Amino acid sequence: MAPVTPRAPVEAKTQAAGTAGIVAGALIWILQEYVFKGTVNPGVVSLVYAAVPGVLAFAAAYVAPHTPRPVAAPPAGVPPTGTVTVQPSVSSTQMPPLPPPTGNQL
Repeated sequence: MAPVTPRAPVEAKTQAAGTAGIVAGALIWILQEYVFKGTVNPGVVSLVYAAVPGVLAFAAAYVAPHTPRPVAAPPAGVPPTGTVTVQPSVSSTQMPPLPPPTGNQL
């Protein structure tokens, strides 16, 4: 049997969006059963059916608290965050030195 690796908990925003999707399904059923009984334009009804789950899931995820993640240690050989290491640039093409001046210099 393979070893079981522990999983991270499901984030609050994901839980809220999923729950809002379930609530949206129930809300759409209520709208279909009791509100939209032939008195509303079918185009509007289809837009409501398409928009309500998305709007509810977005709103629920927006107001849900953010789940903080643990800070991972930097890999070996990497300086801690906030430090800057300046290294001189190494150029493979250098200009040749100028010859000494000859003749009149006016």
